[in-house]
Amino acid sequence: MQKLKNFVKRFIKKDGFLYRVIKKIYHILSSLKYRIVNGKNVREQNKHYTEQVDLAVKKLEEYKDKDYIVFYNPTWLGVANSTKGLFKNIVPLEQVFGKKNINKVAEAVVNNNIKSVIFSQIVDGWVDVLKKIKELNNNIKTKVIWHGNCYEFFSDYTWNLNKDVMNLYKEGKIDSFAFVRSIMYEFYKKVGFKSFQLQNNVHLDNIKRVEKKKSDKVKIGIYNADSRELKNIYTSLSAIKLVPNSIADVVPINESAKKFTEILGLETTSVDDYIPTEELLERIQQNEVNIYPTFTENGPMFPLESFEMGVPCLLGNNNDFFVGTKLGEYVILTKEDDPEYIKERIINCIEHKDEIMALYREWKKEFDIKCSKLVEEFIQG
Repeated sequence: MQKLKNFVKRFIKKDGFLYRVIKKIYHILSSLKYRIVNGKNVREQNKHYTEQVDLAVKKLEEYKDKDYIVFYNPTWLGVANSTKGLFKNIVPLEQVFGKKNINKVAEAVVNNNIKSVIFSQIVDGWVDVLKKIKELNNNIKTKVIWHGNCYEFFSDYTWNLNKDVMNLYKEGKIDSFAFVRSIMYEFYKKVGFKSFQLQNNVHLDNIKRVEKKKSDKVKIGIYNADSRELKNIYTSLSAIKLVPNSIADVVPINESAKKFTEILGLETTSVDDYIPTEELLERIQQNEVNIYPTFTENGPMFPLESFEMGVPCLLGNNNDFFVGTKLGEYVILTKEDDPEYIKERIINCIEHKDEIMALYREWKKEFDIKCSKLVEEFIQG
């Protein structure tokens, strides 16, 4: 199948009629092959998705006659945490497949007299749910929160979803968008889309606070980086190696990163896989500082989660947090690919930890007010 795809790409003009026909046939054959080879797994997966739809329908009953609800995918941890931090009327919903499930969700929205439906990012099947809601009751407002940025359009999956929702807006099936970074909000507003700004926030009073263990090591955390190049894990590990008497706590860690720490002779503690957010937030409280020097972001949750747990976090110069503040001067990085620079910033952060945490607490008071105002504007707009 892949050889056929490569052959077509080489000899047939992309975006031409024949190319589109062959692309459609290829997609059908690929899907058929997948269902044949993985029939049992597909059936089990579809059963799971149907169960999640039924749970979502039941949850919608709790919000009867409400002004709004927000759908979010609970398996997309960053988006899920963002949604939980911003909204009250939230409904977990994974992929929706098949007309029956699409109709179930849409009919539940309409039957419960919900005035506005917000989709926090877009998951497979949600576009069809959105269209069905509008078909059943065009007076219900439908809105989309776009958590990504332009960099992520390199991904075919992200690009196709973005293309779908932007076309739906032009067709009048989506009423407005919200973006969690100011530059995305400002751009789409300027090019003619009805747009609102949100900023990710966290409220973690329910997370257990643990006593920090005494240690002669400087423990520094790297989290949720894994193998995605934009997360910059290898520069992070290099910077920690340069910090005297340091140990890196890495969750999750991949095999290449393990090998890299062996080459560097960097002492680490680690977990191979992602762990629940609550477990991670208890774990990080043992650290002096955490680092999140990503190359591109929108509104990363982890830096705020780290601060809420009492641990300063250095973050990349690619989001709206702490910009133009004294706190930002301490924790915003400007050279994310420079291990020596990041090492110096880590040391400086540790030396000024008390002042940094005091600045954060003051910043957070104003930030909570700002976030609530932005959410209200989006819901009412």
